[in-house]
Amino acid sequence: MPTPRLRPTFHIDLPRPPAETMEAFRRRLESDPGERHSRSMGFTADLFPEPHERRLWSPHLSIQARDDGRGGTRLYGRFAPFPEVWTFFVFVYGIAWFLFVFGAALGYAQWASGTRHWGVWLAGAGALTVAAIHLASVLGQRWGTDQMADMKGRFDRIVEEVASSTGAPTSTEP
Repeated sequence: MPTPRLRPTFHIDLPRPPAETMEAFRRRLESDPGERHSRSMGFTADLFPEPHERRLWSPHLSIQARDDGRGGTRLYGRFAPFPEVWTFFVFVYGIAWFLFVFGAALGYAQWASGTRHWGVWLAGAGALTVAAIHLASVLGQRWGTDQMADMKGRFDRIVEEVASSTGAPTSTEP
């Protein structure tokens, strides 16, 4: 089994300009009742799992449309945790690194001054927290694999319909 990547990404090239591509993407989202929990605005779109399937580890698929420099569109897709979950993890990650650096500096200062160096325990707690966050992200990706595959399939169907309306093939790369 391949090792999960932090925030897996992919891209797809389409021949029409970004504004036109995203307008067609939005029309497709609005016309499908199964996509009522997805949203799109400007040059972005987000696909979400159904609310009854959402868990703490559930990902969402964020899509960004950019000009490819040849008059076409490159759609960038990224699987990520929900923003509130991502914000929590970044906050805890920042605190953990602060504990690690502060604890290491304090422990060194205590050791250098010949006092009891209990500050290294803070560094250890910070390092363990960073490891726990990494483990949680790996487990969350494994538990959310089915939802990621479902959202990628939904995205591929939408892109195929958008591309077929122009009559041009798409190219995809991880």
